[in-house]
Amino acid sequence: MTTWRDELEEAIKSKNERDLEENDRKKKRLEEALKIAKEALGMAIAGMRFASEKLTDKAQPCAFSESASAAELSLHGQSLRVAVEAGDALLRVTFGETRPRDFDFGKDRHIAPRDVEEYIGRRTVEFARAAQKSNPW
Repeated sequence: MTTWRDELEEAIKSKNERDLEENDRKKKRLEEALKIAKEALGMAIAGMRFASEKLTDKAQPCAFSESASAAELSLHGQSLRVAVEAGDALLRVTFGETRPRDFDFGKDRHIAPRDVEEYIGRRTVEFARAAQKSNPW
């Protein structure tokens, strides 16, 4: 419970002090969001790796590349890419030539890594269907 002394301390803060506190809170929120975004990226990459392995088992010329902050899966002119932008805790999924789908972990705290994994999984199914439609196997 706050006392009048605590309220007085809060009331007499300067604008600079308030701005510094807000910047600290924002930085902490962004750090937490980035941890969740990286976890989601890891799950997305694992799903894409699984798809790549399954396509390779079917003797398809599937290309899969990954780095610490991105991954890309391509086959027969189709592509699926996922990348994280660390400065904004933003995870961007690009499927083919369509507009990217952004998961903004910095603003939307309700997004779970499992949601991203499910989204990537659904796009991977679409990716495989489109590739098979263009070059049946």
